[in-house]
Amino acid sequence: MFWGFEGNSDIDFDVVKGPQEMSEAAISAVIPLRNRTGIRLENCLRSLRWQKLPAPAALEIVLSDFGSDPEGASSIDAIAKRFDARVIRTCTDETWNRSRALNVALRTVQTPISFCTDADMLFEDSFVATILDELREAPGRAIVLCRCRDLPDLGPERPFEEREYPELKAGATMRVAMGTGACQATATDWFNSVGGYDEKYVYWGFEDKDMVHRAAKAGLELRWIHERTSMLHQWHPRTIANRRARIYLNKIRYYLTRGIVVKNANRAR
Repeated sequence: MFWGFEGNSDIDFDVVKGPQEMSEAAISAVIPLRNRTGIRLENCLRSLRWQKLPAPAALEIVLSDFGSDPEGASSIDAIAKRFDARVIRTCTDETWNRSRALNVALRTVQTPISFCTDADMLFEDSFVATILDELREAPGRAIVLCRCRDLPDLGPERPFEEREYPELKAGATMRVAMGTGACQATATDWFNSVGGYDEKYVYWGFEDKDMVHRAAKAGLELRWIHERTSMLHQWHPRTIANRRARIYLNKIRYYLTRGIVVKNANRAR
């Protein structure tokens, strides 16, 4: 099969700091973030640690800290330690780039499967096991996706416990748009073989949709799991208004380049 190809020689290499040891886990949850700490991140990691898996070590959590200030970085490190997560730190003051944050981490992952998500999600206890089940049925031939449910504004942020999840899920609303950004899981080698997420999508927006289109073009089966399990988006104020121009440019790039499967060709591997 012919794959489109796009170089990317005008970007400097990232500075990566963090442990690089071989992981014995089966799957890595990769979470990009910048100065995003506190209860929302704790809830996300707590829900990843309440997953029903053979052992906690079956799931590696990787936090890709892309440019946090010293205070934010310190807070991320403290939370990571509590939930046995690994931190990959990129020291930069450039504009937030979700794609690059994901790619930095994906290049360090040594588990066979990577699950890319966000720091404001909650996961049903069957979520990671469902991802693994789907990929066992189509090894190397599928990407797992899930529609998102939005939690309403529940007042001041607070820790959520596993026993609360059914009630939280009952009060959440399934998004009308299919959405793919908070769950994209497939073989780590495949992510890296296509150059990871397109780093020309600055800030955020369309990098996830682009990845799904590229996966389909490369012949991967799209496997949706929202009827088997669930993920919830924790409510928080949005700042989309001051990013509309960037989102518009990302949209144009998506329609012009979504047929190119291999991107960021000259990035460090």
